[in-house]
Amino acid sequence: MSWKIIFLLTLFGLLAGNGPVWAQEDESRFKTIFVSGSANAYHDERDETSKLKAAESVDDGDNVSTGAKSEVLLKLPGKAYIYLGPHTKIHISRLRSGDKGLQVRLNLLSGDLWCQLDQEPKNMVFEVSMQNLICRCHGTLFEAIRQKNALRINAFEGSIVTTSHGQVKMAKTGEVTQYVQDKFRYKHRLKPSDESRLEKWKTRLEEILLKTHEKMPTKP
Repeated sequence: MSWKIIFLLTLFGLLAGNGPVWAQEDESRFKTIFVSGSANAYHDERDETSKLKAAESVDDGDNVSTGAKSEVLLKLPGKAYIYLGPHTKIHISRLRSGDKGLQVRLNLLSGDLWCQLDQEPKNMVFEVSMQNLICRCHGTLFEAIRQKNALRINAFEGSIVTTSHGQVKMAKTGEVTQYVQDKFRYKHRLKPSDESRLEKWKTRLEEILLKTHEKMPTKP
């Protein structure tokens, strides 16, 4: 066998071997599916801020922010969609694989964030943090809202466990957890206005996915 054939076979083997690695890297990054209006991304790896564009990836350590009348839809392939409404800013403080599988933590700095998971987290830890509050998702759909010192978690599908200063609270499907001035407040059921907002959001998500040729999450 000539050295050229050996070289080509070796090169092909290396490329074939690296393919799954590249795929794993893509699956552990958020991909920007849709951007409307003005949105920016700070890339920690490149230490720069730039206008966020469709198909752009955001990773551990990055920030994403939206302006007025702006919206962004991020996708974690095969796992979740993250929707950012106007005047929303997040910091991806954790996005890596560990002993418990994929670990995700989004720090909501301001605004309105919707999380739609394909299925209940099993081999994945999915969290949203706000101030001293850490919210762990055990369901498939919830909303986190941060307005200065007032925080709110709406559990639409499945439960959300929240922790702060050693206190643990749980919001089951249809319940709301409020956290104001670094303290838990009363918990109550979703109101008709919340249900109406939920229907509008679901319709908007379907519109975006149809426009971008994405598929709706399939639940087991």
